[in-house]
Amino acid sequence: MKKKVLFVCSANTCRSAVMAAILTEYGHRRYDVSSAGIFARTGEPMMQECADALATLFGHGFSAYSHTATKLNTNHLMDNDIIVAVSQGYAELLKTHFPYYADKVTTFPGEGFSDISCLRGRSMEIAVERIRDAIFDMFLNDEERN
Repeated sequence: MKKKVLFVCSANTCRSAVMAAILTEYGHRRYDVSSAGIFARTGEPMMQECADALATLFGHGFSAYSHTATKLNTNHLMDNDIIVAVSQGYAELLKTHFPYYADKVTTFPGEGFSDISCLRGRSMEIAVERIRDAIFDMFLNDEERN
């Protein structure tokens, strides 16, 4: 049975959307993946810069409109096995405001991922590659990277 993974950031148009796209691309056989934003405006597409960086990473087209932002709600927390916050600060925020689900909340080692929405071009691609590497370290093995 597939584990259900939820990635959480602020607006759900960049970091968590990129994380969900990466784990879906490489780990769809093992995981059901979704994302949400604490302050998201439902329906907004992924940032075009993120979609472009994902297309480069994946080696095939990726549309910004393949993702629309979703505002985090308790159903997301209840329905997922693993909740991955983009940073320690977001993890603490989730644990504080949703203590019943605190045992499901985790994040990436270190500082996590700060806002990358201001990045463009190669800088965005490098940030997305770093996110990919963190996703692989947390969820996948090297064989799945190819």
